[in-house]
Amino acid sequence: MPELNTIYLVHHSHTDVGFTADQPVFWELQARFIDDVLNTIERLQDGPFESQFRWTCETTAPVLKWLETASARDIDRFVAADRSGHLEVAAMFANMTPLHNRAQSAEALRAVARLRDLGLDIRYAMQSDVNGQNWPLADVLLDAGIEGFSMAINIHFGGAPPRPAVFGWQAPSGRTLPTFNGWAYPRAREFGIGETSDAAFAAWVPRLEAHLKHVEFPLPFVMLQGDHPYGDNGSVYPQYATFARQWNASGRGPRIVMATPRMFWAALREHAQPLEVWRGDWTDFWNFGCISTARETAIDWANRVRLTDADAIHAALQGLAAAPQPGLRTQWAGRSFRLYRDEAWRALNLWSEHTWGADSAVGTPGTDDSLSQKSHKLNLAYTARSLSLLLARDALADFAQFVDGGADELLVFNPLPWPRTVSGQVPANTLTPRGDPADTTASRHFQGHDTPPTSIWTGRNAVHHGGNLGWVLPPTEVPAFGYATVPKASVLNVNTAAVSQEAEVETARYRLIFDTELGGVVSLYDKQLRREWVDADAGHPLHGFVHEEVASRTHDWPRRLLNKLDWTPTAADVSGWQPGWIANRTGPSRVTAYHVYRTPLGVAVEQLLEHPQVGQLAQRVFLPLHADWIECEAEWEMNQDPHPQATYLLFPFSLPGAAVRLNMAGQPVIPGRDQLPGVCRDYFTVQGWADFNNGDFGVTVALPENPMVQLGDFHFGQAQSAFVLERSMLLGWITNNYWETNFQPVQPGLVTARYRLLPYAGPFDEARAQRFGLETEHAAPLTQHFGEPGVTPPRLPASGTLLNLPDAPVLVTHFKAADGGALLSLLNASEDIQTVRVASALLKIGRAWHCDLFGIKEKALAVPDGGVTLELLPRRSVTLHLELTPSAQENQS
Repeated sequence: MPELNTIYLVHHSHTDVGFTADQPVFWELQARFIDDVLNTIERLQDGPFESQFRWTCETTAPVLKWLETASARDIDRFVAADRSGHLEVAAMFANMTPLHNRAQSAEALRAVARLRDLGLDIRYAMQSDVNGQNWPLADVLLDAGIEGFSMAINIHFGGAPPRPAVFGWQAPSGRTLPTFNGWAYPRAREFGIGETSDAAFAAWVPRLEAHLKHVEFPLPFVMLQGDHPYGDNGSVYPQYATFARQWNASGRGPRIVMATPRMFWAALREHAQPLEVWRGDWTDFWNFGCISTARETAIDWANRVRLTDADAIHAALQGLAAAPQPGLRTQWAGRSFRLYRDEAWRALNLWSEHTWGADSAVGTPGTDDSLSQKSHKLNLAYTARSLSLLLARDALADFAQFVDGGADELLVFNPLPWPRTVSGQVPANTLTPRGDPADTTASRHFQGHDTPPTSIWTGRNAVHHGGNLGWVLPPTEVPAFGYATVPKASVLNVNTAAVSQEAEVETARYRLIFDTELGGVVSLYDKQLRREWVDADAGHPLHGFVHEEVASRTHDWPRRLLNKLDWTPTAADVSGWQPGWIANRTGPSRVTAYHVYRTPLGVAVEQLLEHPQVGQLAQRVFLPLHADWIECEAEWEMNQDPHPQATYLLFPFSLPGAAVRLNMAGQPVIPGRDQLPGVCRDYFTVQGWADFNNGDFGVTVALPENPMVQLGDFHFGQAQSAFVLERSMLLGWITNNYWETNFQPVQPGLVTARYRLLPYAGPFDEARAQRFGLETEHAAPLTQHFGEPGVTPPRLPASGTLLNLPDAPVLVTHFKAADGGALLSLLNASEDIQTVRVASALLKIGRAWHCDLFGIKEKALAVPDGGVTLELLPRRSVTLHLELTPSAQENQS
C-alpha cells in the first residue's frame, strides 16, 4: 500500500428525513443550511486553496426544496459556488432503500436534469447511512451520466463490504461504475478533525495508516466524510476548514483537503491505475425496517403499479386529440397530471427514503416527536395512494370517452405489452355508479370506494364494503397494450358460491390437502407433472403462519439481544450482530372456521385461525380454472406489543438441489454468486418474483406486495458470511419491529399478504418469470363504465392494441407523456442482444428520437412502415420519444 498523503474531507448534512425534526421543520432547516453554506463559502475563501471551506449537498431533495423559495440572486450564488468548486450537488434524490424499481430510480434522478439545466456540474452520486442498493442502480446511474458513486455505511443493525475500498462496480450490463466504499459519514469528526486541538487526530493517523495497509488500500489518498457535531441533519461546521488550515500549516501528514466528491474522483482519474472489478448486488441490511409498517409498504407498492399504469394510459391519450367540450367539462386527465403527477411520484419516492421514524420512535414511542414523524411518514404512502387513484381514474375514464362502447358495457384495459386473460374483482360502483353515471367528477372518483383489502370473504361484512364483495370479471381476453369492451352482464356475482368443508380439494391440475386443525396446505400434488410440491420434512405447511419473538421478556432492552453495537469509533468495522440470539417461534393454535367455495371461476379455500399472540388471522388459497397459478392471501390484526417480534408465511417446496433467483429491480440475482462481499445474506428485498429451480422442475413465487424474504430457514441476525440454501423454502417475511431506533415499534391494525405460485417443468426461464411477476402486480382489472359523455363519433373501436410494444425478454419499464408525445423506456432483460421493434397500431408513430435517461432527444430515428427498429445490448435500457397520432386503423363508424 502506498503511504497515505492526502485526506479529501467531504462535509455535508447527512439527509435523514424526519429523524431529528418533524418533516416540515426538517425541510425548512435544510433550506436554511444552504443559506448558511453560501454565506460561509463566501466568508472562508481566503487562504490556501486546499483549506477553503467547501460543502456537498449529499442529495437533491433538499436542494429542490430550497429552490422553491430561493431568490434569483441566491440561485446565482449557488451556481457560482458550484462552478468555483466550493459546492457540489450529488445525484441521488435521498438516501434510499432498495424498495425502488428501475422506473422509480429514473424518476428520482429527474432532478439531476433540472439542476444541470441551472448550470450545475452533477457527475457523482453518494449514499450515506444506508447499507446497500439494488444492483441495477449501477446501470441507471451510468445512464444518467454519473461517473462515480460512493457509500458511507452505518453498520448499526447492518454491515458493509471491506472498507475503505475503491473498485469498479460491474453493473448487470457489464459496464463498470467507479465506486468508493468509505468509512461511515461521521468519521471525520470522530477521528478528531474539527476539534480545537489536533492531538486526537494526530493519535488517529497511525491507526488509520495501519488499517489502510491491512485492507491493502491501493491509493495514497482517501475520502473521509464529516457532518456537524450535532449529528444527522446538522448544519455547516466551519471548524473543518480552520482545522485543515492549521494541520496543513504544521507540516505533518497526511494533508487535509477540504473537498467535494469531484475532487476525490479527479485525483482517482489522475492516479490512472485500473480498478479491481466487483460484480453483484449490494444487498442491503437495513430494509427489514420497511415492514415495521407492512400495510403501508404494501399500499406503496400498489401505488407504484397504479402510477405507472396511469402514466401509460395518459401517454396513450397524447395520441388522441382532445375533443371540444361544450357545456360541462368531461376530460380531466390533463389537469390532474399537470397539478399532481410530480407530487404523487415525490411521495412515492420519499416513502422509500430510509427513515421510518424519529430517533425516539422505539425508545419513547408515545412522545409527540415520535408520533409526529410516524404520521408524516405514513402520510407519504397515503398521499401517493390518493393521488395515484386520482390520476389513474382520470386517465382511464378520459380514455374510455374515445372508445366505441355502450352504457351496458365496461372497458377493460391491459397496460402490459402482451395479450392477457384478465379476471378479478370489479367494483360495484363501476357497475352501478353512485349518483349520475355521466358525472365526470364525484361519481367518477367514487369507483372502487370501500374495496376490501384482500379477496377473503369469510367473516367479511358485505354491507360495510358497499356491496363490493363478490363481483368478478370472468376470464377475459384483452389485447396487448390495449383494451376490450365486455357486457356488464358478463360480470359474475359469486357471493352465492357452493360451500363445503372437505380437507382434500381437487382441480384439473392440482390436488391439495389442507390441515383443518392447525391451518396450511400439507400436500400439493401436481397431476400434470406427477409430483408433490410440499416438502413434508420442512416442519411447516405450505402457506403456514409463524410468529417469532425474542425469547427473553425480562431483558431491559431485548433488541440488544439481536444486535449490540459498540459505538466507540474504530478504523475497522466491528459487527454488533448476535448470531446466537434465542427465538420463540409458534404457529396457529387452532382453526376456527374452514370453508371451501366453488364458483364458476375456481375453488377458494379459506381458513380462520387463532394464534396466542396475534389473535385471529384469515388465509385464502385460490385455484383458478383458467390458469395454472395458485394464489395465497392472508390478513390479520397486529397487536400493540412493542416486544421485538415478527410474522411469516412459509412456502417449503419439495425441490432438492434447487438454485434460487431473486428479482432485484428487474435483474435476477443468485444469492451468494451475484453479491458483493460483506453484504447481507440473511434476508433480501425482492421485487416481483423469486424462483426455485433444480434444472428439471421449478416454481416461481410472485410477491407483489410483501418485499422481504428469508430463504431456506430463519436467518435474521445470523450475519452469514456465505449463503447456503438449506432447503427450497421461501419465508415470506410480513412484519417485524426489530429495529431499535428510527422505525416503528408497533404497527397495530390490519396487515395483508399476497403470493402467487407457478409450478413448471424444465429449466429456469427469465422471460416467463418476468411476465408472471408483472401479471401478478397488475392482477386487478382496470375497468371503466361508459356512462360518461363520449367523443362523437368515437375515435377508437370497441377493442384493440394501441401500440405494438416489445414482449419479454424486453421489458417496458415506463411509458409516460412528454412534451409533444410520449417517452418509452425499455430494458433488455436477457444476456443476448435483442432486436426491438415498436410499431404503430391504433395509435400512429409519426416521428421518433433516441433519448437519454431523462428524455432529452439525442438522435432522430427512422420510422419505416410506422415503426422503429433497433438493437438493444444485453441488460441495457433505452428511452425513446414517440410522436403519436390516431392511425388510419381508428374506428370509422
